[in-house]
Amino acid sequence: MRTFFQVLFLLNAAWTLARGDADVSCQLGQSCTLPCSFPAGDETVIHWIQMTSPEKPAHSFYYNTDQLQRQHQGFRGRTSLSKEQISRGNASLLLSGVTVEDEGRYKCYSSVLAGNRESFINLKAYALVQDVHIQHSGKEIICSSDGIYPEPTLTWRPHQTDSNTSFTQTEQKLYSITSSVPSSDSRESQDVICTVSTPANSRTAVLKPTVHQNISVTEASISCPAVTDATFFIWRFNHSEEIVRGKAGGPHSPPEKWKKHIVESSSEKLTLKHLQPSLTGIYTCEIRNDSGTFIRSSDVLIIEDDNNNNKTTVIIIGVAVAVLVLVAAAIAISIWLKNPKKNKKQKNRKEGMI
Repeated sequence: MRTFFQVLFLLNAAWTLARGDADVSCQLGQSCTLPCSFPAGDETVIHWIQMTSPEKPAHSFYYNTDQLQRQHQGFRGRTSLSKEQISRGNASLLLSGVTVEDEGRYKCYSSVLAGNRESFINLKAYALVQDVHIQHSGKEIICSSDGIYPEPTLTWRPHQTDSNTSFTQTEQKLYSITSSVPSSDSRESQDVICTVSTPANSRTAVLKPTVHQNISVTEASISCPAVTDATFFIWRFNHSEEIVRGKAGGPHSPPEKWKKHIVESSSEKLTLKHLQPSLTGIYTCEIRNDSGTFIRSSDVLIIEDDNNNNKTTVIIIGVAVAVLVLVAAAIAISIWLKNPKKNKKQKNRKEGMI
């Protein structure tokens, strides 16, 4: 009998010992499950506590129902346990609308008649790097991204030792990052790659070398490098004015100004008609896929077609001659009408001579 109680004591002590912390990553704004299990039994008691200073009660369950009188206001309406799962020894906490303030260490305390257990979970929040933007701006190349958590890192390729990087943080603790490097002939002749990373993910922006294109016809195409598995694209004029955007292979709705010029638009090509010198400028394509963003600018010079100029000149001369003839005829008629008597005498004189 003594041996039996010794074994029972050892088993109970082993069950009561806390295990090593578990790490859980939760995306900001989403729902997340903090795992906790225990040997099911009668008279179950569960307490979830955020181990801050002071501690914050997150959720409690006993007497076979939720007990939220002492719940910290920061968790109100955002926590739940599954009663069905509790009966099976699962005390996992579902936390919705995860915020940065939810980060930290949590204790899951569970107790039944046979004993109790404590386990600890480290919640790490994150916000994915969504988009990375890169562009020429004056004498600099600028790379930026925002809405990120935790603090990201930014790297340049080719490796840059003269980069200038800065961070800002919103009230929601989300990070924005901006980095710039001086522009140079060597950088403008090769791909410049900017990567923004966190422990959760990374995204890349690639700035392709600018190409120069002279156009002397009224319809022409501006090309963009092919990107594998492209999902989205934007064409811009002079960096800021949007020409057209859309999903790769989907319908595109350009602004009214550009509708009359667009023949075809895709992630690889923009075909325009009715081209004229006023449309000379920088045409930029921005293409995205699951790994990042690819950007190339085309410096387009539109030259008036000489044939069109000649045709226009001929038309202008023809119109001018026609106008002169009409004006001369009008003057002659006007003079005739103003001197009817003189005209009649001249007519009679001519008839008398006959």
